[in-house]
Amino acid sequence: RAIDFGTGVERVRASMTSVDGLHSQQTFGFPGLVDVDGMTLTFWRDDAAMRAFAYRPGEHKTQLDRFRERNTADRTSFTRLRALQQYGTWYGTNPLAW
Repeated sequence: RAIDFGTGVERVRASMTSVDGLHSQQTFGFPGLVDVDGMTLTFWRDDAAMRAFAYRPGEHKTQLDRFRERNTADRTSFTRLRALQQYGTWYGTNPLAW
C-alpha cells in the first residue's frame, strides 16, 4: 500500500509543473524519524488556484478518488497554503510576487 500510495504522490507532483497559480512545491522527510511517508507542502497564488488544482479533473483528483476507494494509506500529510504576508523569500522567490 505504501509503495502504491507513494507512486500516486509522485504522479501528482510530476503533473504540477505547469499548474496555474502554483508558486512552489516541496516534500520533506525526516531521516530517522519519518523515513517512509514524507510531508508535502505547496504554496499557491490564491484560494481559487488551490481549489482548482485539488478538485478539478486531473491527476490529483484521480489519485484522491483512488485513495478513497482503495484505502491506500493509513494517514496522509499534505499542506496547501497561500501566503498572506512574507518576510524574506522561499527558495529565492517572493511567494506574494505575482
